[in-house]
Amino acid sequence: MDQKQRMHEIVESFREVKRAFYQLLSKQAEPFGITGIQFMALKRIQNNPHIGVTELADQMRMGNSTVSGVIDRLVKAGLVVRERLDSDRRSVILQITDKGMEIYQQTDLEYTRTISIVLEAAEKDIDHMLQTHHKIIASLEKVREETYGS
Repeated sequence: MDQKQRMHEIVESFREVKRAFYQLLSKQAEPFGITGIQFMALKRIQNNPHIGVTELADQMRMGNSTVSGVIDRLVKAGLVVRERLDSDRRSVILQITDKGMEIYQQTDLEYTRTISIVLEAAEKDIDHMLQTHHKIIASLEKVREETYGS
C-alpha cells in the first residue's frame, strides 16, 4: 500500500470512529429529548459555568452560527438560559438549568455506562491508540504551524 492510500485509510478510520461514537451518543440522547450535539453542548456548559457562545463554539470545534442554533433550541426547551453580565451588558453567558442538568446527567449516565464497556474490552489497545493519536496530532500541528503560522 502506498503512502497516499495509507493516509486515506487513516483519515477514513478517524472519521468512522467519530461517526460511530456520535451515532451511539445520538441514540442514547434521543430518549431524553435531545440530540447528540445538544448533549455535548450541555456537557461543556455544565463543565464551564459562565461560558459564552464563542468559547463554546471553539471548544466544540464548530461555527458560532451552528452553536447559536443549538443553544436557541436548548433555551427553547428550558435546558439552558442566556444571562447578561452586569459588568458588561454586551456579554452573554450560558447557564444550565435544573431541568437541563437532570437531562444531562441521565444522558451522561447512559453514555458513560456503554462507553465503559467498550473501553474495558481493549484497554491496552486504547492506551497505545491514544499515544499514537497524540503523536499524530503533534505532527499535524507542527506542519500546520511551519506551513501556515499559528
